[in-house]
Amino acid sequence: MVDFTAYAAISIVTLCFGLLVSFQVAHIMYIRRLTRLAKRCVDTGTIAPLLVEIELAQKP
Repeated sequence: MVDFTAYAAISIVTLCFGLLVSFQVAHIMYIRRLTRLAKRCVDTGTIAPLLVEIELAQKP
């Protein structure tokens, strides 16, 4: 029979792995969004797309 410490160790390792994976996925998502926004700013030559995104983020 497996003791409680083995279950606790597996739970902690699984939790840490899940946190690392979710952080990495969120990081990739926001980097892609930032890259797309920066490209739009360079293409237009203004910071208007950035200001629009900030305004949309503030709406409830």
